[in-house]
Amino acid sequence: MQKIKWNIVWGIFITFAFFFLLLIRLEFFHTNTQSIIPSDQIISSPKSQDTWMNIYQNGRKIGFVHRIFANLENKYHFNETVFMLINTMGVTQALNILTEGDLNPDMSISSFNFDLNSNLFRFNARGKVEKNKLILFTGFPGSQEKSEIQLKDLPHITGNIYDAAFYTDLGKNEFRSFNIFDPFTLSTKSIKVTRYADEIIPIMGKRILAKKYCADFMGAKNCAWLGKDGDVLKETGILGLSMVKVSPQKAREGIVDQGSVDLTRLSSIDSNVKITEPDKLKSIKIKIEGIGDLLSLDGDRQSFRKGILTVTRERLPLSSTFNNVPQKIAAFLKPAPFMQSDNPEIKDRVDKIISPADTDEQKARKIVNWVYRNIRKKPVLSVPNALEVLRNKAGDCNEHSILTVALLRAAGIPAQMEAGLVYLHDRFYWHAWNVLYLGKWITADTVFNQLPADVTHIRLVRGDSVEQLNLMGAIGKIKLEVLEQIK
Repeated sequence: MQKIKWNIVWGIFITFAFFFLLLIRLEFFHTNTQSIIPSDQIISSPKSQDTWMNIYQNGRKIGFVHRIFANLENKYHFNETVFMLINTMGVTQALNILTEGDLNPDMSISSFNFDLNSNLFRFNARGKVEKNKLILFTGFPGSQEKSEIQLKDLPHITGNIYDAAFYTDLGKNEFRSFNIFDPFTLSTKSIKVTRYADEIIPIMGKRILAKKYCADFMGAKNCAWLGKDGDVLKETGILGLSMVKVSPQKAREGIVDQGSVDLTRLSSIDSNVKITEPDKLKSIKIKIEGIGDLLSLDGDRQSFRKGILTVTRERLPLSSTFNNVPQKIAAFLKPAPFMQSDNPEIKDRVDKIISPADTDEQKARKIVNWVYRNIRKKPVLSVPNALEVLRNKAGDCNEHSILTVALLRAAGIPAQMEAGLVYLHDRFYWHAWNVLYLGKWITADTVFNQLPADVTHIRLVRGDSVEQLNLMGAIGKIKLEVLEQIK
């Protein structure tokens, strides 16, 4: 394996777990409650609110949230600003999030605007409901992609999922499922909310009897305590994340300069043995526990039987040019959201990397090597976008892998993203890489310049960001034991 510092290996957990669950809580993913909550159970005229909350990670303050909800007679307006300092791979980054929008008199969403700014990248999503469609524009301002989502029911925002549960008047140990829309993956997912026994908690110097609710999303658990009027007083989530209601003065003071504990290392998994030369291994056997039912460990170079995973290094096919790609494989030649393989800038870059006379294997190796050498390995808090990565020439493994997909597809080579764990310096870190089709699926890692990737790359999911959401339920639960290394 290349001699690379551990901290360049970027866990996609921060984007698709910590970050996603936080955004659910920050009211960006609006619950669709029209078919669940009868109109007489929703507040007929919600009061205007101005709320501040501190954000903590393992007891250290890392940011704050300021929410404003305004009742404007025939419609409602919401505005929310978030500031956080996030430590990833030893680098602290400032993250600023703005969410605002308008609601119809029946509390259905009319329009919204979401803007995320980090040290290096910016992401914007804005949308408007027109009849039974949600018209979306997502990406970097000035180069956004338009999409339309068919809606069976108008999305609603009854505050957030806990407000929705509160107004269904759930009894103790009862639960409801809600649909949420994710504009990053352009998909809908189900989230289950259960009410537990009431608890007394300290808030702003007072002891308050609160209703407790917990949400289960893809196996990841988040809990909240609500006051008698339905206001959220406290929340807890994965990786030590929590939020507590405070005064405006308390929200503006006391953020820890270094931000949170390094989330990349916090979520990593200790190895029971030292693996000295991963790139020389032909295969490896690992006992795995705590993976749940949504992950994809079996298939291609991986074999999973009775809790034991065997990963075998691939051999490249004898033929190096493939003219007859199966139809189901050819689907991975098409452009996709944030994988703009048909963009002129992407195509132009590919034409400069490869030659017309190159075999498919030569094309793949040149692209893998170009990404490895030209994309600076830097932690990024944003939504991976191939075109923006090409322009900025920086990013972590998410940025490397999404750009690699776009370049390979533009070169006529089917490609996908894979995500899971990789061994580095006595631990397994969350990581993303690629798989490309050369007569059969072959792994590749542009962070390490490997084709095929070494056998310590443990695939847990394959596919785009929709599939990668399945990782969330595994974070903090997986246990590994290396049983055998074969050279």
